[in-house]
Amino acid sequence: MAVNVTTQGPFFATGPISWSTMRQQFRAANIDGSFDNDTASISVSELYRNTSLALTDPVVPDCTENRTSGPSNNGVPTAGTFSISRMRDTIKFYFLNQTNTDTTLDLDAQNYNGNINRNIRKRFRISGTVGSNNPNNPAATFNATATNVRLEIRNGARILGASGPAGGFPDGQGQDGGDALFLNSASGNNNVVFLNPTCNVWGGGGGGDGGRNGTTTTTTQRNWGGSSTSFVQCFPTGNGVRCITVCQNDGGAQSCRNRQPAGASNVGCQGGYNAPGCACGSCVGSVTVTVNTAGTAGRNGRGFNNQTATLTAGASGGGTARSGGNGGDWGRNGNGQNNAANGGGAGGDAIGGARSNWTTTGTQNGTTLRF
Repeated sequence: MAVNVTTQGPFFATGPISWSTMRQQFRAANIDGSFDNDTASISVSELYRNTSLALTDPVVPDCTENRTSGPSNNGVPTAGTFSISRMRDTIKFYFLNQTNTDTTLDLDAQNYNGNINRNIRKRFRISGTVGSNNPNNPAATFNATATNVRLEIRNGARILGASGPAGGFPDGQGQDGGDALFLNSASGNNNVVFLNPTCNVWGGGGGGDGGRNGTTTTTTQRNWGGSSTSFVQCFPTGNGVRCITVCQNDGGAQSCRNRQPAGASNVGCQGGYNAPGCACGSCVGSVTVTVNTAGTAGRNGRGFNNQTATLTAGASGGGTARSGGNGGDWGRNGNGQNNAANGGGAGGDAIGGARSNWTTTGTQNGTTLRF
């Protein structure tokens, strides 16, 4: 896990503490490292530690460090007697920065030093890749009550949900893709997700349904040679008995039926009835044949754990066989059998959860969000 924690401060570890420096570090300071052009005097009342959770940018914020600052570790007071020495080792902002690659990153489980629901401004930057290999587990989660958290997805950073598995063969239902970012804080204040223009927060694609095997029936014409249908007929003559071979006079139909293939119908003689042999020279008939045909498996959806494999399922062998469904692209539904649109697993959310205490800002389009 690559999450680095830093702070703006601590200030005034040694040496004198001036009013102008306190003004610069606390009232004029911005979280991006810049400073306002602030030359007005600063009062003691402004330098009290303010614990209100409603404040979005307190001058001296409430945090563990500012509660234990000063030579006696008794912190910056919230009211009453103010001593400049209690400003030693105070801080202004809290920074967390994720780099490289993490899986199933719990954003609220990082080292906030007890400050997650205090009013110090906290900027959590995603600078690398966060993913998940299991659609039941979002790539990144934030479930704690929090105040003044800015979750910034930087340019080039990615939060990628897991692939939805294809349905089993035969007839299995494709599974849903996983969520990328899941925000479910029960309460809190002023929490923001900021999307930079080239970041990716993409839910996983749903899996395609599994196909099944079947059969196909075809009817074709077949030709064959007929069998003899002759019989011997004898009659008396002046010199005794004379016997001759006589053919059945049915146009060769019986000749053909005697040798017809199993399942043949509409049998007849088309090649001429060969009287001397009493057999049809060329029989014809319709033959119906049923053969097994193969279905195909569905495809997994796109996801952190399936970024390059094909999403396209193979074609079935026809007949009653069913092909599997295509896997869904990022955040899209998988397809059903015979590739019926959206019949498979559902695509995962880019940002899921209740999100009642979070606001999404920045660039919101098909590059930054897919769901």
